[in-house]
Formats: sequence, structure tokens, C-alpha cells
Amino acid sequence: MKLPPDIGLPTDAWYRLPLAAALERVAERAELAEIYSADEHNLLAAANRRAAVASGLQLTVHGPHDDLEPGGPRERDRRHAVQVHRRHLEAAAEIGALTYVVHPDYSGCALPRDPRVVDALQRTFSDLEDLQRELGVRIVVENMPGVGFSHFSAPGDLDLGELGLILDTGHAAICGTLDAFLRTPHHELAHVHLHDNRGPADIGDPHLPLGRGIVDAGAVVRAARASGARIILELLNEAAIAESVAYLERRGILSPS
Repeated sequence: MKLPPDIGLPTDAWYRLPLAAALERVAERAELAEIYSADEHNLLAAANRRAAVASGLQLTVHGPHDDLEPGGPRERDRRHAVQVHRRHLEAAAEIGALTYVVHPDYSGCALPRDPRVVDALQRTFSDLEDLQRELGVRIVVENMPGVGFSHFSAPGDLDLGELGLILDTGHAAICGTLDAFLRTPHHELAHVHLHDNRGPADIGDPHLPLGRGIVDAGAVVRAARASGARIILELLNEAAIAESVAYLERRGILSPS
């Protein structure tokens, strides 16, 4: 049995395999794949773009984030982040990606809210809006884990403008904001990363299989479907995927009804 069309899997669960092989593994289980465009799966490589198109899967793309500062107070760093995303967005458009995921700021420790970072992020979002219109790929911004580790961890922290929201359920559970995200109507909710953890104690973001923590997978799936959002089971390996799919099946969550 394959997953419903609105629930997909990340190629990153098979990050050691070439992208073509990872997409074959996804295709055995789902019709939707999310490609993390980095390392062996980097879509700037023409062979990877060809493999993505040849897979016949519906595709979303997670943009790179290591060493990027979209909220950097130095304009040079902020512009660099936008230019990197432009290149990966162009690749995403070439393969027909439906959605492109970006991270906002993130630090390794809790820091006070910085108006300079907020201003830089809003300017980056404005630049990304231009790219969204130009390239025709829906861009979504992901909430991050750890209170104070990012300027986007709760509803209303930032103005996403014309960009969409990707709700990362594990990140929100760590911040204690998952219920708030699910309570608040979000017309911009376009994408979901679904995985589990035990809440604020799991600051390391372990991406546990569903059913092992506090994330109410049923409530998340209902909210996503009410908004027309796609869901990626963002798990770290094949075993965690199998365990999570079995959990969803036992709970009757996979059925569109």
C-alpha cells in the first residue's frame, strides 16, 4: 500500500544513496518526494535534476541552510543567502517542484529578539516573494526549534507576506507552540513536516517515529488537509518511516476521510 498523494517522504532518509536510488526507494512507498538540495542530492548537479524528472514523482524541494544567514545584519551575508536560494529555486523550477522550503534565522543558543535580524528577514522574504513570482515555485518558511534560538518559533513571530508557512511539528513541539499553530487559522499553511519528539526536553530535535512522543499526528493531518497542505514524514531512516506509517495505519489517520 502506498501513502495517499498528499503524504510524501524525504529523500534525505536515504542520504547515503545517489538521488536516483533514493527516489526509487520513495516511489516504492509514495507518490510525493521531498529532495533536500545538498550533498549527494544537490539539485545544482544536472544529473540529479535529470533523475528527479525521470522519477515521475510529485516533488518538493528543501533548500540548503547550512552557513546561510537570511537574517544576517550584514547585508552582504543576507544577499548571499538570497543568491544561493535563487540558484536552488531555479533548479526546483526546472524539475517542476511544487514547493520550496527555506529556513529563517537560527542560532546555537537562546538570544534576545533582535530588531536588526527581524528587519533583515523581512527584506529577505520580500526578495523571495520576487523569486516566487518570477519562477512560479511556491516558497514556504519553516518554524524553528528552541525558544529564542530563532525569530520564528510561534505564530505571528514574523510577517511571511506572500510566502507560505511550512509547519514543522517537531520544532513546534519543542517550543511548546504546536497547539497554537494548530489552533490559529493559517490561510498560508502550505506544507508540513511531520515527526515526533517529547517536547521541550528534546531540544536536540531527534525526529522520532510517530507515536513515540507528544505530537498529535491525527490533529496535524486534519489541519493540513483542511488547508490543502502537503505532508512530508520527515524521518531519518527507512525503519522510522515504516514504524510511522504503521502507526498512522493503526490509528486510521491515512484515510482522506
